Amino acid sequence: MTDYVALIEKYFLYILQGAVITVELTVLALILSVVIGLTVTFTYMSRVRWLKRVAAVYIELVRATPALLQLFIVYYGLTNIGIRFDAFTAAVLTLGFIGGAYSAEIFRAGIEAIDFGQVEASRSLGMTAFQAMKRIVLPQAFVITLPPLTNFVIAMIKDTSLALTISVPEIMYRSYDAATQSYRSLAVYMMAGVIYLAICIPLSRLAKRLERKGDAS
Repeated sequence: MTDYVALIEKYFLYILQGAVITVELTVLALILSVVIGLTVTFTYMSRVRWLKRVAAVYIELVRATPALLQLFIVYYGLTNIGIRFDAFTAAVLTLGFIGGAYSAEIFRAGIEAIDFGQVEASRSLGMTAFQAMKRIVLPQAFVITLPPLTNFVIAMIKDTSLALTISVPEIMYRSYDAATQSYRSLAVYMMAGVIYLAICIPLSRLAKRLERKGDAS
């Protein structure tokens, strides 16, 4: 028991500091995901056929290839054509690129859930298509997409562990380092699990609460 206490005292704070990097990765990648996702959503819903095809290819490309492969292409592969990113930036760009495809589907589902009659009614009142989308459709779609978006954030937090492979010092990288130094892998990785649970469980409960509110309304 004393050994475990000493292990926690020595490594828990060290691993916990990686949570700061994990949160930073998540926030920046999430912002990029939303920007890309909304752009792809409107592109996919446009009447221009080739734009819709580009959006569809992007979504299928992201879904059909492993996230780790995409990370390695961004961090290692692009150096062959003279494009270099530091590890943190490469992780943000990759997670944002991947997240954009999944968030685009969430946004599209939310927008398509809105009765088109509301758009027609707003247009009859003199609103432009942009005004109708901004004032009528998007606010309602945002409410609808909150539960899946919250689950999406949870998934992104867990996906930041991929950054371990390119030496970004997030939770898993520090856990691996601590496990290598201490030869106590089980105890060290359980500490990492506790930190992930502390971050993700409140978000998971929030998602369930939002789902219940959505069902009630």
